[in-house]
Amino acid sequence: RGRTAVKARLLDQSVIAGVGNLLADETLWQARVDPRRTVDTLARDDLTRLHRSLRRATRAAIRDGGVHTGEIIEHRGPHGRCPRCGTPMRRASVGGRTTWFCPTEQV
Repeated sequence: RGRTAVKARLLDQSVIAGVGNLLADETLWQARVDPRRTVDTLARDDLTRLHRSLRRATRAAIRDGGVHTGEIIEHRGPHGRCPRCGTPMRRASVGGRTTWFCPTEQV
């Protein structure tokens, strides 16, 4: 519900406690959801993908030693490229936080 950007909603500790900036970027990249997209535009399939991606990213972070070990993390930067398609990563600000995303795959 609402018109909040999905990344801002993921970072809202009153909604989902423990999700920080890196974990949110990893989750959104895995789910192929644009972090700027508003929550009211998410279909049930989008929500299912987000939930699965959040669980997968959280489990991988625990297993591998932290959220800094995620697939997308090393590609977050001015010269970073999407590890799936090679498109240059794009930077934006959502809810006062920096976010990096693939403009081709995260729609």
